Amino acid sequence: MKRFRIDAKRLEEFIKFGIVGGSGVLVNMGLLYVLTRFISLRLEIASPIAIWISILTNFLLNNLWTFKKRETHIPFWARLFRYHMVSGLAGIVNYLILLLLVNLLGMHDLLSNLIGIAVGTGINYSLNSFWTWRVRRP
Repeated sequence: MKRFRIDAKRLEEFIKFGIVGGSGVLVNMGLLYVLTRFISLRLEIASPIAIWISILTNFLLNNLWTFKKRETHIPFWARLFRYHMVSGLAGIVNYLILLLLVNLLGMHDLLSNLIGIAVGTGINYSLNSFWTWRVRRP
């Protein structure tokens, strides 16, 4: 019977990805709050702006810190594009869940946003780890 072995490097990356993701939650939630409460943007407009800014800040932090040690052959601009593709998918999931929970179930917008973010997190890490910062094979 094979034993489950934890790869220390991957665990470190996952923890860093989670920390960066937590900062992205703060960026997303903070912007959503400011844009809807102080600038009076509609939720349908404010949410994509908040999602996009958090995607951009998360990419920069992940590139500079989380996956810094990975030997990858993928150029910076290609990683930026791939990250936006993957995180954009997670962002669409976040956005749709937010609108569904707010408009159909009457939930509070910030709580609904947190739920949407949580659902997109697994998609985000696994696809970005596998595709965006793919390890160079000899």
